[in-house]
Amino acid sequence: MDNAIPLILALLVLGLICGSEFNVAAFGHPVLNRQPLETHIRIRSSMAALFGRVMPFWMVGSTLLNLSLILPFGHLTGLAWRFAAIGFAIQALMNVFSLLGPVPINNRIIKWTPQSLPANWKTEESRWDLYHWFRTCCLIAAFLLLAVSLGLR
Repeated sequence: MDNAIPLILALLVLGLICGSEFNVAAFGHPVLNRQPLETHIRIRSSMAALFGRVMPFWMVGSTLLNLSLILPFGHLTGLAWRFAAIGFAIQALMNVFSLLGPVPINNRIIKWTPQSLPANWKTEESRWDLYHWFRTCCLIAAFLLLAVSLGLR
């Protein structure tokens, strides 16, 4: 059972990320979009700043936990290893995708105030939300692959 601890830890950390990401996509931003403009922009900017500080460590840390599972000392073999490896690949790709897609938009959103909105702010938000949904779905797929890997070990 000792060999299951890293897998359970990786699954727990990735599961928490998935829950957080899903909450933002399915509930947080839709509710925020119904708020008055000043409230919407101040909260969106604050959330962008907070998650911009936290998520790099959380996502990279989770990906490294998954990487540790597919290295020889992770004690996974066969199909369990393959599922963990695919989950790792998805997570690693989502880290790169985040740096290329949502993060640059997020960095612009951080600077927004109700008085200094760019002309294309709604387009920027919509693009970020679309990228976020894509990333969330991919991370949930990685989570499910890790869960299957745990079941197969």
